Amino acid sequence: MSRPALSDTTAMRAWRDQSLYRLLLRSARMETTTTLGRIHARGFDDLTITDTNLMANLDTAGASITALAQRAGITRQAASQQVASLEARGYLQRRPDPGDARAAVIVQTDRGLALLEAAFDIVEALEDDYRTHFGDTQFQELKRLLASLLNAFDPIGGLADRKGAGHLVQEDQPTALTDVIQHWVHQHPQ
Repeated sequence: MSRPALSDTTAMRAWRDQSLYRLLLRSARMETTTTLGRIHARGFDDLTITDTNLMANLDTAGASITALAQRAGITRQAASQQVASLEARGYLQRRPDPGDARAAVIVQTDRGLALLEAAFDIVEALEDDYRTHFGDTQFQELKRLLASLLNAFDPIGGLADRKGAGHLVQEDQPTALTDVIQHWVHQHPQ
């Protein structure tokens, strides 16, 4: 679909609603608000959307403020303020980095680990809902394509770049956005 003229407001709205940018943005918002609502229902009602972004980027073994900021797409100062807030609420704590006396590693407290366990349960339930909607094959393909997209175009937080994460995308898989989209369209004709 080619981009319509700005003066054609109806066509422009339709075009914008089908842009990958808007679809991904709306999907992320839907997933985040659903997850947060379910987290609140499990008793972690002091968490905010901002908290979920930071917590989702904290490795189970901990991470530095710099790594957290980079993965969350925020400044180091903002990450430090968010960590302080989560520390005050009992979710996180700072421990000395054994490899660098000047640095700290941010880790979950027992309350933070309970939140993590609840969040993983919620994510599994959401993914089960998605798998039911798409079917297992299309759901796995969607995840693979999104991982490919991130690995190809997110130089800061690509999933394959995380230490110990391994590569989620095969070398021969499409890497250009247009290749990913064309592959998806070819595999899932309307």
